[in-house]
Amino acid sequence: MAIGNAVVEREGSLPSDENILKIAKKEKLLGDNGIGYLSKRSPQFPSMKLIQVSLDGFFVDTEKLYLHPNIGQAKESDSLFKIYQIFVDLLIKKQNPERAAEFLDRHLKGNMILKLHDDIYAYRNSSGFKPLVTATNKSKTLSIIASENSLRTSLIDMHFNDVDPGQLIKMSREDGLKILADLPRDRVMMDPFEFIRESHVTAIVNGKSIYAIRKNIGKEQANFLATDIDIDSAYAEPDYTRPMTLGFSIEYQKYSKTFEAAEGIIKDRYDDSDHMIDFSEQISKNKLLTSGKSLKFIIRNHVHNKKIATIQGTIQTGGTVKETIYYLRQAGVSRIYVI
Repeated sequence: MAIGNAVVEREGSLPSDENILKIAKKEKLLGDNGIGYLSKRSPQFPSMKLIQVSLDGFFVDTEKLYLHPNIGQAKESDSLFKIYQIFVDLLIKKQNPERAAEFLDRHLKGNMILKLHDDIYAYRNSSGFKPLVTATNKSKTLSIIASENSLRTSLIDMHFNDVDPGQLIKMSREDGLKILADLPRDRVMMDPFEFIRESHVTAIVNGKSIYAIRKNIGKEQANFLATDIDIDSAYAEPDYTRPMTLGFSIEYQKYSKTFEAAEGIIKDRYDDSDHMIDFSEQISKNKLLTSGKSLKFIIRNHVHNKKIATIQGTIQTGGTVKETIYYLRQAGVSRIYVI
């Protein structure tokens, strides 16, 4: 969290509002604006300790950034600092927001928010890979930029707008929220499935909840596949496909009287029932690699000699589905469909 010229970081569970205020007072977090982020993982780049940047996404094609004419003294730095250096040079020194946005668009998949002195800049990649919203209160004394779209459910007194894919915006005390660059719409190639995957399940998009959209996707999947597959049950894997699996199961029951809507893969989310320590995805992977044991458990009597569908949430499936197939086979599943 960075406010004014002060920066503070913490590891562990999210503190209460009261404790956050105590931390802010102790660390002298004073100023008109600030940025911050929450993550289950440690900072991806060492330079995050040097510059005030929040990254929600990842970078591509960074291998030859050291050859960029605007790289300055950042040739030996990590990818984030290289991109930060070039972007700031194009935006501030060259005063060319269009070129700055185009540069970011070539290398950023997702959103990036950065703080420069008393101004905050945010960019949403033209693919619309992740949601980005702005909000302003009625008196226009408070503005927010957030790389997620569920805040509408809690900040009900603020007016929200979606940042369009390809837009570079600036937030300042003098001008409020201002669009600096808006890349042509014909560049936009949004993957709707990835957008739905990245959106918070409680978010509202175009008047519809992401939960309802995910559930309806499952319904459509069942209608499309019902005559081509023969299954006894369907399970959500990973967890964000639970609404899809519910919609799928409700609809598929219309085609099969023997189909059972149930759960057969249970994720061990907590270390013990008292402290309820939430495991991150990385800890789950580390546990699998070091001990050969997963945080996921199969209910054997539900799956043995059964034909099971595992509902995935993205076409870019990989490690999760391999792990799921492995443990289902170990439990004696007769056939596995990956949907």
